[in-house]
Amino acid sequence: MFAQFKTSPDLHVCLKVYVIIVACVPATMQPVFSQEVDISGYVEHTFQIDYHSTVKEQLVDASKLRVDFANSSADGLELRANINLIANHGTVEYDISGFLPDAVLADLAAAGIPATYTLERDRIYLDNAYLTWRKGRVRIKAGKQQLSWGPAYSFNPTDLFHRKNILDPTYEKEGVTALRFDYTWGIGGRLALIATPRRTLETTGYALRLGTHVGGLGYDVAVTLHQVNDSTSLDVSTFTPIIQRRRAAGLEFSGELLGLGAWLEGNYNSMEFEEDFTRVAFGFDYTLTDGTYLMAEGLYNGRAESGSPYPTHDWLANVMYGEPVGRWWFVSGARRDMTDLIMSSVYLFASPDGTAMFNPRIDVSIAQNADLVVYGGITIGGDDGSFPGGMYSLITRATVFF
Repeated sequence: MFAQFKTSPDLHVCLKVYVIIVACVPATMQPVFSQEVDISGYVEHTFQIDYHSTVKEQLVDASKLRVDFANSSADGLELRANINLIANHGTVEYDISGFLPDAVLADLAAAGIPATYTLERDRIYLDNAYLTWRKGRVRIKAGKQQLSWGPAYSFNPTDLFHRKNILDPTYEKEGVTALRFDYTWGIGGRLALIATPRRTLETTGYALRLGTHVGGLGYDVAVTLHQVNDSTSLDVSTFTPIIQRRRAAGLEFSGELLGLGAWLEGNYNSMEFEEDFTRVAFGFDYTLTDGTYLMAEGLYNGRAESGSPYPTHDWLANVMYGEPVGRWWFVSGARRDMTDLIMSSVYLFASPDGTAMFNPRIDVSIAQNADLVVYGGITIGGDDGSFPGGMYSLITRATVFF
């Protein structure tokens, strides 16, 4: 769905927590770190309006305060953290029937499941908080951190820890609690080992990425391995999450081909209960002499059905976990700086089932420390395709940094 905010917080409580942290963090870190803590962040307001003929207009109105802390020592230690404080104003129950085909809505009604999505009114949460130690070619990071992998734009098959919003794929994602070890060498050589602790060692997630730059080909190449507990699919009859062990072996390429930027990432997924599947994303980009950036990308999703109508459990997995619906989608886009302060872009998502989504966007720098983004989504085509037609969404987001 198009909504940007899953949850949120009361701003009065947020400010109290902010003051307490600012006062206490320097004192708690004095024994190891320098006494000076760098504090930065931003205040952001997002207003979103969605319209569909069956549900009419729906509004999402949210405020966000992000506070970042950074501190380092002379011994190669660095501490970084940020707290997000989000408040949803107005209604927090969101009707998602406009995103779903009629057959899916009938299945949900028969199962007694409402076609609604409820946002938390207020949320305060630790978005990222990790300690980094560096020594020569070795780096160790412990805590809640970003684990994003893969060069693709719209969807990353080799990233099993984060999910993107396809209307705004570059927007920040919540960190994952993990222990990470990196060893680097040469040009682009890196070994990354990751463990994401859970209740037991058996349910803990593990990942490995081994990458390097192949000078003779001019490509960055990497292999990835995952073993995680997966809950991103639903039972076909009860629509409850299936918890299963997922093992994946992946491959990444990025470089230049025939004068075009080119990338490919994909993996083979061995599943404990459902059928094994393959996912691959591949794309090209090129920058014209006038600065216009062009790109095209395709996604093959072997986990989904090859054609519509798609099953109800796939639609629910899309709403709940961001899993793509349908076997294929294609993305094409263009981006250009209109002035020194204004950038415009437009992307088109299309599926072989005859549905598509149009995604225009304008980024404006309205001051040295303030940005405004306006973007939206328009779906066209049949009601039972990957992008059910008749949905209109407009989002404005203003951000002031400090």
